[in-house]
Amino acid sequence: MLTNNIILLTGIAGTGKMTIGETIVKQNPHIKLAIPDIWFGPVLKLLGDNEQVMWSLDEKGWAAVNQALDVMLYTIAEVCSKESNFVITSEMLADNPYHQNFFERIQHAATKRAATLTPVRLLCELNELLFRVQNKSRSAYFKTRDVELIKKRFTEEQVFFSKMPNEFTLDVTHLTPDESAANIMQWVTSNQ
Repeated sequence: MLTNNIILLTGIAGTGKMTIGETIVKQNPHIKLAIPDIWFGPVLKLLGDNEQVMWSLDEKGWAAVNQALDVMLYTIAEVCSKESNFVITSEMLADNPYHQNFFERIQHAATKRAATLTPVRLLCELNELLFRVQNKSRSAYFKTRDVELIKKRFTEEQVFFSKMPNEFTLDVTHLTPDESAANIMQWVTSNQ
């Protein structure tokens, strides 16, 4: 059984990171789910009532969001038992300095708890990505449903590369969440 692991699911918005993370936890109850959207959601709710609030944040708004993320990462690094395992989900794009900084903060939390960090890059074909991003349930988590934004990201950006030797890339276009979760867990356990 896994102990003291952090699995980081990254990908463009709509790839299915949260759904796959929830499925990993359902299949492996000894793993805890840490979704940044849930941690900073209360901050965003104070500032607005839809996903557009994320695009209107000023410096103080981003500072508040980052404090919420810091609480999550501090709890993982300093409070949770060293036997705990986590799945963290986050949209992370290769050329985004904020995403690079967030990855470094996750690395720091993993180092503090001497955990194994496994970055997992989730890829998805454009048509499926556009279908998924339109799901109405995304609004509850202030997630974008903007098809044009996703088209732009898909054509102009790449999913973040950690450059870690144990990084795993998985195309989830034609996989169910159960199949995706099983593939990820097979990779994680085989790279212990």
